Order: sequence, then C-alpha cells, then structure tokens
Amino acid sequence: MRLRTTLVLAFWVLALLQVAAVTPIALANVSALLVSQQHARIEQVMGSVDTTLKKLEQDTLRAMDELATSRALEDVVRETTQLPAQPAVATAAGALMVPRGLEVLSLFDVEGETLSCGHLPAKLGEKDEALFAVIQQPASDVVPVAVELRSGGELKTAPAWVTARAVDYGDHRVWAVGGVLLNETRAQDLAKLTGAQVTLLMNDVQVAEAGSAEPPLISRTIAFGKVARARFAFSQADLIATQAQLLRAFVLLAALGVAVALVIGPWVSRRVTRPVEALTEAAARIAQGELDVQVPLSGSGEVRALIDTFNRMTHDLKATTEQLVASERIAAWQEVARRLAHEIKNPLTPIQMSLETMLALREKDSTKFNQLFKESAGAVLEEVARLKRIVDEFSRFARLPKPQLETLNLTELCGQVMGLYSSNGGRVRYVAEMAPGITVRGDRDQLTQVIINLVKNAEEAMGEKGGQVTLRLTQEAGHAHIDVEDQGPGIAESDRERIFEPYFTTKSGGTGLGLAIASRIVTEHGGSLTAGGELGRGAVFTLTLPHS
Repeated sequence: MRLRTTLVLAFWVLALLQVAAVTPIALANVSALLVSQQHARIEQVMGSVDTTLKKLEQDTLRAMDELATSRALEDVVRETTQLPAQPAVATAAGALMVPRGLEVLSLFDVEGETLSCGHLPAKLGEKDEALFAVIQQPASDVVPVAVELRSGGELKTAPAWVTARAVDYGDHRVWAVGGVLLNETRAQDLAKLTGAQVTLLMNDVQVAEAGSAEPPLISRTIAFGKVARARFAFSQADLIATQAQLLRAFVLLAALGVAVALVIGPWVSRRVTRPVEALTEAAARIAQGELDVQVPLSGSGEVRALIDTFNRMTHDLKATTEQLVASERIAAWQEVARRLAHEIKNPLTPIQMSLETMLALREKDSTKFNQLFKESAGAVLEEVARLKRIVDEFSRFARLPKPQLETLNLTELCGQVMGLYSSNGGRVRYVAEMAPGITVRGDRDQLTQVIINLVKNAEEAMGEKGGQVTLRLTQEAGHAHIDVEDQGPGIAESDRERIFEPYFTTKSGGTGLGLAIASRIVTEHGGSLTAGGELGRGAVFTLTLPHS
C-alpha cells in the first residue's frame, strides 16, 4: 500500500476514532452534569420543603403556646370545674382553634374523656386514645397522629401534626391537644413550592394529591413518623429532551468533522507524501547503482531539510561506498591471511626442528641418524598432512557452492546420520528423539555435512571418558529445530559467539573451520546455528531451519 493511501486512511481513521471516542464521552459527561444539576435542584427543593415543614411545626408550637396561656382557655377550664358542665364548654374548642390557625383541637380531662373537639364535635364525651397519647410527648415536639374527621357526610381518618399543652385551674387540669392537618391544602402548598406532584399517604393509602409531573419520574419521600408520608415525584421529561437535543447537536458536529476529514485528508496526504515519494524513488535508483541521483527541493521545514541532506549524502556516497568496500575487502583478507598464516606456522615449527636435528646428527652419528630419521619422518608426515587439511578446509570455505534446495524429509536425514554413528558401538551412546514427518527446503549433502559435523564434535568433546550424544528433532511455529547435546565440559559464555568464526577453535589439532562452514551453510538456508548448554555439564548446538 502506498504511503499516500496509508496517510489518507490513517487521517480518516483518526478522525472517525476521535469522533467515536470524544462524542460518547462528551455526551456522557454533559448528561452526567445535567443529571447532577437536576439532583442538586431536587435536593435544594427538598431542603426548602424541610424548612417549610419546620416553619409549620414552629407555627403550631407557637399557636399552642399562645392558646395555653390565653385567658379564653383559662375561662373554659374554669367552667369545666362547675357541675353540671356549662354548655359553652362543648363548643369551646371550635371557637379557640380557628383564630390561631389550628385545624385540630381537642380538650381532655385527666382521664382522657373528650370535653370539647373542634375538628369532630361528635367526639364529645368519648375517649380518643391516639390523640390523648400525645400528652406523653415533650411539649417541644410536634408528632404525627391519625385523627378522625367528618368530610362530605362521611367519617374519615386523616394524618395530623399535633402537640399537647396542660392548663391548670387550681387542682383541676385540662389537656389541650391541637395542631394542623396534613391534607389537600398542605399538599397544594408543597406542590407549588417544589413544582412536583405531591402525594400524601397514610398506611399506603392516598389521602391527598396535588400538582402534576410528566413521566419519567424521580421520587423523594418524607416520612411523618409511622403515621404518614409525603411522596414528591419530579419530572425528568425536560432533562431527557435536553439530552436529546445535545445528542442531535453532537451527531451533527461529528458528521461535519468527518466530512471535513474526508475532504482534507487526501489534500494533506498529497502535500506530505509528494517529497517523500520523490525520496523513495531516488533511494530505489541508488539501490540499483545510480549513485548520482538528486531530488528537487520541495516542501518546507523538516522535509526540505531532509531532501537537502539526502542530496548532500548522495553526492559523496559513491566515493565513500567504494572506499568502504575496498577497506572491508582488505580487512577481511588480512584477517583470513593472518589466521591462515598462524595455522600454517604451527606445523612448520616441529618440521623445522626435526630437520635441523637430523642434519646435525647426520654429521656426528649415522646410526643414530637413521633411527631418528624413522622416528621424525612420521611426525613430519603427520604435520604435512595437517597442513594439507588446513589448506583443504580453507579451499572448501572459500569455494562453498550455493545450496541446491529441494524438499527434504529431515526426520529421515537425521535418522540416517545417527544410524551411521550408533552402529559403531564403543564408549559413546547415541540417542535420537525425533518427531515424525518433518520436512524442510534444503541441500541434502550440505545439511548432512552440518549434522555430521555437530555429532562428530559432540563425540570428540567427551574425549576418552565417553558419554551420551542426544539428537532431538522438533518443530514449532513454522520452524524445525535440531538439538545436538553432549555430556562434555561445555562451552564458556565468552566463546559461544566466537566459536563460529573462521580459525577459532578450542580443540587441539582443530582447524577452526568446521563450525564456520556449518554456520555459513545454515545461514544460506535461511536458518540459524547457536551454541548453548551449561558449563561443566555439556554443550547443546541448536540448528533452526524454516519449515517447508
């Protein structure tokens, strides 16, 4: 895919990702803010409700305090001491409660018998245990109580907020229990204050309702003891409508942003990639050998500086490349010559010493010369053979043919090599652990040479002591792995990288080219050859080849 196409796609994808990532987050944050603000408003409104109810409570307490100290109630209490009771006492509660804004008022004697009832005159002479029980509460408390009322010709029960006061006349005591009703009027007042739908419930039965709220709703509840509770239903319709408007606005902005990205993306990518494409074309021509390529200056900033640097670089590239190649070639052959000279010099020293000794002895004692000649000739021939091996190995290293690749059954090939060694018997045991049917693309002769070299090295590493050579063949992740493990002294960490260099060896009499040749063969097969194991417990050579 061209860079220009990639940049256009990246520009579009980034624009889409930005819109896809930012829009939901922004909507979620704004929605959360709106919800939070609505909840804050509701909590503020409920705070106002609490303040209003506390004011109603204080007004009730003040009204009852004023009633308890009034001359009118004192006169009524005095009249209750007369026998028979005065008729005015029966209607006194109704006359006392209206001017003071009370909606519930009953006068009781100390036995709990109703002397006068303003909210239900029919209670006269009866006991009202629920209302009379309020005298047990502190005078500073307003408590919820269920009271009986007559409404529309029917006797009903309604919640009320009342408090009790004791009025004494001599040794005679009368209890005044009064307060306000939690009725339709209270519900309407609270609905106006909150803008919510207010429902008063007593024992889960609706007793009053005021206001309205469009669904969906969110509710808050205030309890009046165990007698009643007020439920406030706030509408979320405005919130949902606002959220819908925000969603439409964000979608419109997102669509506009994507449209702009679709238009601007190709134009921006064309401006950015034009000089880069010119550099790419120039680099390709340099790779083909045209070292004098120059790119016309274009673009601005870093791109223009890059083109200028590129042009200066190509100006000197040809001379620098030629010098570098020449230097590397000289250095490589100098190193090879140095090592080859070192390897050849080693056998020449004993040859020279043997010849000098024989020449010196030939002049003195011919008998001893003949004897020494027989002994030294073998050593000289051995060193000459060693020289021949060094030259042959170097020749093979220098003229290693290109591998002829074919599909090989690696399991069968490893089995054949291990069969050659295991048939010899002796001090070394050969163990093969091979997965079946593993195939690779390779040169049979060259890979056979590598495996034989590894097995032979493993055998020689254990010396006269002997031990076990294990070949494991496995496959994993598209590669075949051959592990050749011995029980010799192992390889030091410092030698594991150099062991594949030409003329580096840790064996006496070795040429140092065997593993170098093996590594080169494996590399030309697209694989790798590494050395491992634990020092003192044996070495492991791992050959990795791509699976066919």
